[in-house]
Amino acid sequence: MSQLKNLLDDHQTGMSQFQDDYLVTTRAGGTLYGQYKQSLRELYKRFRGLRELTCNQERLIIDIEELGEKIEKLIGFELKRARVDHKEKIMLMEESIRVIKDTEREFTRFYQQACFFKEQIGELTDKKRNKLDEEMWVFKVKEMALIDWITTGFLRNSTYEFLNSLPKRLKQEVALEINNQDKLKDWYEKREEIIPENLNNTKIISTEEILKIGYK
Repeated sequence: MSQLKNLLDDHQTGMSQFQDDYLVTTRAGGTLYGQYKQSLRELYKRFRGLRELTCNQERLIIDIEELGEKIEKLIGFELKRARVDHKEKIMLMEESIRVIKDTEREFTRFYQQACFFKEQIGELTDKKRNKLDEEMWVFKVKEMALIDWITTGFLRNSTYEFLNSLPKRLKQEVALEINNQDKLKDWYEKREEIIPENLNNTKIISTEEILKIGYK
């Protein structure tokens, strides 16, 4: 039994820190601002998840207490059924504790990422946000084009559609870049990788603090 518990303790219900940093935020972001936006998306998902999971856990606690009192007053099949329900709720509580713990871990990592990127970007005015958004989408179109050249040998319709969606002042410039395969490949291989550093120095927010956000 102890060996089984040791094995289950090694299981993570969510993603690893490496996945959080590289296969989610870095991969999806591209630019510094793109990574910031991705870290915020992931942070918000965990924020919502923690609030929902915590409320569900509180309901479980009530259910377990209620069934515990109910069992003392029942007999026969009603008693047997209540005992099964009580045992099931306790098992669900064990799973709830595990999932909340892993969600807290992921929330912390994406919070650390977001704080790091925010420090680099600074205050976001509407003008600055639009400029950063533009740079991010230019990056994505160029990245799509490179993937097309490597995987199919030609530019797909979807890439042209994204290209045509760009502002006129950018379209011609980006079109020239994506049609030069050698330069495009060289640009992608030499692009600056924005790897978060010293994230563990960021102050951690407790679940109690998270739950207070949005409530008086």
